[in-house]
Amino acid sequence: MKRRDSFVWGCIGGLAPEVLRWFRLVSAGGQLPHLNWVLYGVLLYLYVMAAGAVAVAFKPDNEWKGLWVGASLPAIISVLVQAGPKF
Repeated sequence: MKRRDSFVWGCIGGLAPEVLRWFRLVSAGGQLPHLNWVLYGVLLYLYVMAAGAVAVAFKPDNEWKGLWVGASLPAIISVLVQAGPKF
């Protein structure tokens, strides 16, 4: 798979959990949280770009693996943070 395709599928995978979270909030009839929407949008954009970059680094064989890498970025980050470097 080309690097550009890996990046795009990783970005889609990174965006998918957030879209599902907002869909669940709206479909349950809950109120949207009061956020600083500009800051939220910038951080979401950076997160989606990071998901695409991680997917390129992973070098997936097909689209589903690229999507999976992008969607699993929070788990990857939490494991890296918990393990931490040992000096």
